Parts: sequence; structure tokens; C-alpha cells
Amino acid sequence: MKKIWLLLRVATVFLFALVVSLNFVVNQAMATGEFSLSCDKDNIEINGSILSTSCQKSNGGSQQTSIDLDQYIGNLDGTLSWGKKNFSQTCKNIAPAQLLSTKQLILVAECETAAGDTYYPSELELDAHITNSDGTLKYE
Repeated sequence: MKKIWLLLRVATVFLFALVVSLNFVVNQAMATGEFSLSCDKDNIEINGSILSTSCQKSNGGSQQTSIDLDQYIGNLDGTLSWGKKNFSQTCKNIAPAQLLSTKQLILVAECETAAGDTYYPSELELDAHITNSDGTLKYE
């Protein structure tokens, strides 16, 4: 009888550790980029520089969330670029799009050159730096 109790205790501890580990892994996975895997790709909107959608939370629910892309994306001589700011001031026709080959979400726009005389089409992979952190869009 003591062996059965010991076996049950060991099994319980093992299962508890497994559940805690899986919960940690799931939470980390939701915060490592590729927000499009856990957010509603069909209802993504961009209004000016604000990207909005609904994203899954770790508890299984979802919530509406948004992020100001102007804080993280700039226009570098007609090309959208991470690590710069205020792309929406010199880009037009800003919209989300999805690559047919990989299904990844991209930002498309026509951006003004430094000379200010020409606009070039440009695109930037949003999944590279935008993450879903428990239902909230964040830059990483």
C-alpha cells in the first residue's frame, strides 16, 4: 500500500511539473513575434499608423488590441524600416497585406524619398517584430 501511495505522489508531482512547464512554454510562445499566428488576420485594420486587431490571451479568451507603428517604423529614403519612427508622415496608401507564399502579414505603403519628389512602393514584414503578449500587441 505504501508503494502505491508513493507512486501516486510521484505521478502527481510529475504531472504538476509538466503542466507548469507547458504553461510557461505557451506563454513564452505567445510573446516571441509572429503575432499573426495568434491574432485575427481577417480583421486587421490600419488607421494612419495604428494597427488594430483581436488577439488570443493565454486563458483562451481574446481581446481587442492596437499598437502605434509610428513608434517603431520609419521611412528611410522611400523604404519602410524597423528602428526608425514616424513613417506615416512621409508614406501614403498604408495598408496591411498577406504574402501568398508564406501567409505572413506585411505592411505595404508608398513612401517618399529623401529628396521629396518621388514615392516608391515598400513593404515590411510585421511578424518580424510585432508580438502578441497575452492578448496585447507589442514590439520586440
